[in-house]
Amino acid sequence: MLRVFRAMPEGLRQRAVRTVAPSYTLGSQARIERSDGRILLVKPAYRWRWGMPGGLLDPGEAPEEAIRREALEETGLAIEVIGDPVVLVETTMQRVNFIYNARPVGGADPDAIRPQASEILEIGWFEPDQLPETIPDMSQELFIRQRAPKDGPSVVVTGAMPDDRPPDTEA
Repeated sequence: MLRVFRAMPEGLRQRAVRTVAPSYTLGSQARIERSDGRILLVKPAYRWRWGMPGGLLDPGEAPEEAIRREALEETGLAIEVIGDPVVLVETTMQRVNFIYNARPVGGADPDAIRPQASEILEIGWFEPDQLPETIPDMSQELFIRQRAPKDGPSVVVTGAMPDDRPPDTEA
């Protein structure tokens, strides 16, 4: 079912989500960096590109709780959230993402992690200057998170709708 969802055009996927979700969806993502500077990315079954671990908040769930849960569910990795999130408001997609910096908790072996959820096909640690092809908005989010002020939260508003079709797919 996730592969069928992935094959749907982005606009149709968004309309499907809107029929069962509020007018704006709330999500949490994490730029998880290990001690050697590599960044954790996941390749979901419903997308053809890599992205940061994360997902939608459950009703009543705080964004920081959600990213801890999502990282554990997707990768089996317990994380420590570092600082305040960058809040990314995507008006076209009607999505609000809380993007955190995080690191593996002490004692975790980052090289031993494997996909834990059926929605995740692959997991990888990447050098920041050698990232694989990422979802269109994720690259922006990674670098927004990296440049975030250290003294408090920040909000970024964008109306850009990412195109998540493989390059050989016609518009």
